[in-house]
Amino acid sequence: MSKANSTHHIYFPYLDVVRFIAAFLIVIVHGYEAWTGWYGEIGFLTIGDYRTLTPMGEFIDQAILNLSVGVDIFFLLSGFLITYILLKEKEAFGKINVKYFIIRRTFRIWPLYFLIITIAPFAADWVGREQPDFIPNLLFLGNFHAINTQEWQYPFAHFWSICVEEHFYLLWPFFIQWIPKKRLLHFFGALIVFSIAFRMYAFSCMENSWYVIYTHTLSRMDVLVIGAIGAYFYAKKPFEFKLNPLVRKGIWLALILVLGMSAFGLWDTIYKAGFKKFVSLILIVVLMLDYNFNSSFSHSLKKKSFVHYLGKVSYGIYMYHNVLLLIIVKQVMWPLGSGNMYLFWGVYVALTLGISILSFEVFEKHVLKLNKRFRLVKTDR
Repeated sequence: MSKANSTHHIYFPYLDVVRFIAAFLIVIVHGYEAWTGWYGEIGFLTIGDYRTLTPMGEFIDQAILNLSVGVDIFFLLSGFLITYILLKEKEAFGKINVKYFIIRRTFRIWPLYFLIITIAPFAADWVGREQPDFIPNLLFLGNFHAINTQEWQYPFAHFWSICVEEHFYLLWPFFIQWIPKKRLLHFFGALIVFSIAFRMYAFSCMENSWYVIYTHTLSRMDVLVIGAIGAYFYAKKPFEFKLNPLVRKGIWLALILVLGMSAFGLWDTIYKAGFKKFVSLILIVVLMLDYNFNSSFSHSLKKKSFVHYLGKVSYGIYMYHNVLLLIIVKQVMWPLGSGNMYLFWGVYVALTLGISILSFEVFEKHVLKLNKRFRLVKTDR
């Protein structure tokens, strides 16, 4: 094990920046949904009545709501990094130690996940909510529970994506182990086609199909697999991906227009259910490739910046933020009799980052040290 650790070191220095961006996009969209749900539209986006959005207000409102694409960015990163590590391990040792892989993922995901499940009864009671259903989330079936109940339960509403990733982690090492490398691309392509077909089937044949398309593991697995395809090619031969600066600006403009012009979560035709998300996803993938694999990219952040650190804390940011939202509204804003948006956002962001950093330093970081004992390929995570 020691020889492998010293020889095979995997590190992508700017993936942590992307992790933080993805997490913070979700923080923004959930905070925005919470604010508009409790207090109405933001004043400067309306004609002055806090209800009727101006044309530009409608564009900004839609763009903010579409920041839920941060979840897809997480899936892309997971699919890429996990597949790359597994491919390099198989290349170095001739096989994958599935037991070690599952132990590593367990140390990374489970401690904080089950900590929040442990405090959930107290959080729900504190904000006057009914106790959620614990068993589905204890078994990492929260996404299927959301589909069956057609509702988001506090404080587990955002757990569905963790469940999707856990299903991926449970099966993926076996696929990479058993399927010959020369067949992997065919397998990946088949999975993407199947995922698209499943969403189209759900739209056509299932009642209340929105939750199925949005949270079902089969609906979401194509994005994880797209990340895996990137890992396949990079493991085969590390590549450079360079965009002309003018083209980069054009893609950013296109992405902003796409964000503001159509709701990503609105599928009113079978075609949109199957293919709509790829419009934004292609633009995001191209920008991510350019940012991470362009040696001439002028990075404004040093490789060990505070933003990189927040990327390492991003799992906590994602897990804590949605728990805090209702607490802030009911235990801070209401007792103060305040409808000050800036106070809300200041407390929300400060508590989310502060608690996530404290959790990482006091709890998660020490658990992650155990992770190193089961690494056959050295990584930055």
